[in-house]
Amino acid sequence: MKRCAVWLVLLLVLVPCMALAGAQGTRGYLMEPPREVLDHIASSFAGYTLEDYCEVYDTPEGDFGFALLKAGNERLLVGYEEKDGRMAYWLKNHGAVMQGEPKAWFSTPRKGEARYDAEGNVTLMDGLSFSVICLDEEGELYEKDVTYHWEDGGFKLAGYKDWSVFYGEVNVSDNELHFANWMEGWDFGRAKGVVQRDLRYVSFDALPKTLEQAKKELSSAPTFRSYKLRAQKVKFSGGQKYPVYTGPGESFARSGNGKGSVSTNDWIQVFGEYNGWIMIQYDISASQYRVGWIEKAALPKDAQVEYLNLSQLDDPYNTFADYACELTDDPLNSQKAVAQIPKGTEMTELMYAAFDGWSYVVVTIDGKTMCGFVPSDAPVHG
Repeated sequence: MKRCAVWLVLLLVLVPCMALAGAQGTRGYLMEPPREVLDHIASSFAGYTLEDYCEVYDTPEGDFGFALLKAGNERLLVGYEEKDGRMAYWLKNHGAVMQGEPKAWFSTPRKGEARYDAEGNVTLMDGLSFSVICLDEEGELYEKDVTYHWEDGGFKLAGYKDWSVFYGEVNVSDNELHFANWMEGWDFGRAKGVVQRDLRYVSFDALPKTLEQAKKELSSAPTFRSYKLRAQKVKFSGGQKYPVYTGPGESFARSGNGKGSVSTNDWIQVFGEYNGWIMIQYDISASQYRVGWIEKAALPKDAQVEYLNLSQLDDPYNTFADYACELTDDPLNSQKAVAQIPKGTEMTELMYAAFDGWSYVVVTIDGKTMCGFVPSDAPVHG
């Protein structure tokens, strides 16, 4: 009776992340994959068992199939794309689905299926989404789920939940997470910020599970006014990490006390290129950004970025610190110091007033050469 009651409640709840929609691959029924999919799984993932399979039809790019595979506590999502009447291997991503849960299956809404949104309005589903749903340890409750929807040329993260952490759902858009529990009529609020939405690179474990966590960790690319630097929007390939240096080259100190790196799963602003390196800004947390340099090879092949005239790096002229000040790589947010500059320290001013009140300089401190920002009135020409 308890199981029936739980199912009745869940069927009546219409969560915005669509995880409880009608299904082709559902609990107790495994949609039979095409022979070519079964052959691929047998040859490429011999140690895994097939948990479930579903297909999403009539996207602008054609039909897609998805398989849930499991080996022990490890779960894997494998994607297929129809080409010439056959399903061809497309992707695999462990992070896109929940790990270690006792049972998972697909749910796919039917095209034209009526639903209610958060405000009680009737909407029609377009049929271009799929969800992965997990039970709790007792096998009686939808404890975790994640939903992907076709958007802007690919499957994007649309919503998720983890009831072991937060009793509610999270709606996902490009610049915002919305936390709510529509079953109880609770709207907890929204967090501005960016998470990775591309199915190929999503990590369910890395997603913020509470509103407080999202507000603490997420940020959006800042807007600013600068006469010297212009932020360019560049779409990097997801799932990559690159070491970040304080200046354009490995001869400069590495950012973050020698550990700085940037993930392409978050926002990255590009200011320009110099000598095979690109100057970027990215976030470390909601309260801290970083300006640094990565190799130009990280750019997509068709990306065009501005050239930065930093000729003073090759032909420096003498300036010195008029007073003791701090060097920062975050002039637009925390302004946290990365080095202390004593009065009289020699430096080269690369860009006067790169940002409002901040000049970009190169300086050597304790044997380490680094670029960063100091107050614009700190460097004085000798």
